[in-house]
Amino acid sequence: MRSGPAPAAAVLAAWQSLFFIVPVISTTFASFPRVFSLLGRESLGWLFIDEAGQAAPQAAAGAIWRSRRVVVVGDPKQIEPVVALPFTAQQALRINADIAEWWLPGSTSAQRLADEANQYGTYLPGGDGEAWVGAPLRVHRRCERPMFDVSNTIAYGGLMVYGTSDQREPLTLPPSGWIDIPVTGDARGHWIPAEGEQARKMLRALRAKYGVDTRQIFVVSPFRDVADGIEKLLREFPGVRGGTVHTAQGKESDVVLFILGGNPAKPGAKQWAAQRPNLVNVAVSRARRRLYVIGDHTAWSKYRHFDILSDYLTPGLDR
Repeated sequence: MRSGPAPAAAVLAAWQSLFFIVPVISTTFASFPRVFSLLGRESLGWLFIDEAGQAAPQAAAGAIWRSRRVVVVGDPKQIEPVVALPFTAQQALRINADIAEWWLPGSTSAQRLADEANQYGTYLPGGDGEAWVGAPLRVHRRCERPMFDVSNTIAYGGLMVYGTSDQREPLTLPPSGWIDIPVTGDARGHWIPAEGEQARKMLRALRAKYGVDTRQIFVVSPFRDVADGIEKLLREFPGVRGGTVHTAQGKESDVVLFILGGNPAKPGAKQWAAQRPNLVNVAVSRARRRLYVIGDHTAWSKYRHFDILSDYLTPGLDR
């Protein structure tokens, strides 16, 4: 019996038949080349790329090549792509191809390139210069204040319009704030045990005292060390989600605990977290109703973007 890959025409016909029954199929860029390997140029009708600001351009190239029309949806002011290729190797390839540094995979995203091709849009101001965004969605309907104000100030130059409904159920929770936990040197990597204990105390109160649905609580941090500590902490609180800010993009919750961590012996980690507005913007905008920041206020509030976070959140919230 003859074996081997099916003819490309037969594969295309099979996909077309499937799309009569299942009009939309969701997949990742990592699996796309394997799933659609035998489909040729423009064999798919529509491609919708979600969270495109987090997608490296080269990851999207094959999917775009196989599609007639592409809709790219993302935000250049949220988490950027993570590119495994070392920067020196990227530079070597760029120089060999004789292209501008702006095209480095570690410096741009599928969203940024799509924006550049869009004739309709606006410029977002920023500390690193203006960024062109195509067809911006300016009305924000997810977060209440002060989360909206923080994001609007640090990432969007005040261009967003507050459209969050005022018809939501009232909350009996304390207002959003910053719980100051001065770090005295007791750190396990970037995990600060005192911050973990404060998070545990707050989670118990949210669940028992205020009756918050644990599925509506998110605990995030900039650092992997802290995310590991969060994972252990949340064994006590089934339903609560947690992780790094990078894994939280695209998610939302009524209540967010933002545990800062940060080894006092390694200040460069704080500088990394504060380098661009993206990380703070994503962390803050996950919270629909309340945001509680847990960390050393004096140490963090002197850094870029975290100073604005401090301006909007009252430090010294009752522990």
